[in-house]
Amino acid sequence: MEQHIIERIQKVKEHFFSTNLSRQDFYNTFYELYGYQSSDSLRKFMQNNNILSRDRSLQNKNKMLPPVIVDYNIDILDNFGIEQSIGKEYLPSRLPSEFRKIGILSDIHFPYHDLQALTCAIKYLREQEIDCLYLNGDIQDFYSISRHEKDPDMRDFKREVDMNRDFLQKLRDIFRNIPIYYKLGNHENRFARSLQVQAEEFAQLHDLQFDIFFRLDKLNITLVDEWQGMQMGDLLVLHGHELYGGGGVNPSQNLFNKTLCNTLMGHVHRTSSTQKKTGFKEFINTYTTGCLTILSPKYMPFSMHNHGFAIVTIDKGKSSVNNIQIRDGKIV
Repeated sequence: MEQHIIERIQKVKEHFFSTNLSRQDFYNTFYELYGYQSSDSLRKFMQNNNILSRDRSLQNKNKMLPPVIVDYNIDILDNFGIEQSIGKEYLPSRLPSEFRKIGILSDIHFPYHDLQALTCAIKYLREQEIDCLYLNGDIQDFYSISRHEKDPDMRDFKREVDMNRDFLQKLRDIFRNIPIYYKLGNHENRFARSLQVQAEEFAQLHDLQFDIFFRLDKLNITLVDEWQGMQMGDLLVLHGHELYGGGGVNPSQNLFNKTLCNTLMGHVHRTSSTQKKTGFKEFINTYTTGCLTILSPKYMPFSMHNHGFAIVTIDKGKSSVNNIQIRDGKIV
């Protein structure tokens, strides 16, 4: 067979196999391209040289089916040889069972705290002789490095850092002999996010990790990651930003709808509680705690926020919550 005929066969075959046209449509469309006077002439040429639709279909089928790399019997493998997931379940931690009376402060937003409400809460917790203090997120505000529009007169990051460090030192001085846990909230996230966005190279430095930078290691304060909840007996304690939404007319009812278990959270700056009884006559209680920051900030001067904190008492694995409000610097 002459070389030019071999080349034409190969060219027509590659062209036909690269399209999804029917044979007749291919003949009608391209007979002139290959120098034939009619589509029937191209048809005869392709048939005589075994350029067939079945071969094209077989080629496409082979493209869709990957070759067998390893020949094994999938019936004897529990996981069919599928690789392990690279995902991770982010599960809550559990507070040591020896703690019976836990004070919970959240949403202080230092240094935009309400000093009267904050000192009232601290004094009450000291009087109650708590055996553990749990800082439930948004203890610091990080206004200066937030993504929101900022008042230029209030942008003083160094001052915020100095005041926050001093406040944590004061807390350790006040509660000298009990464990303190610091749960990161969405406002603490501003610190890590700012480093990642504005100074990514510095974000991994040891001295700029949150617990090191704010001396939690020196103060013997245990860090709780921002995604991590904490179980206190049969009570799940969250900051609240871990859930999608969380406010509404009755934030504790909204919380109940999301967790369906005994739960306490901050974040919404409002004291509320909900109790529901199951068909097995068991009670589920959900709580949201008040805040200890100013109640009428510039960005929300007419908010429904109130001051408050909580004490969780654990007895034989069962929790009871004293969800305390503060008004005009006094316990309500």
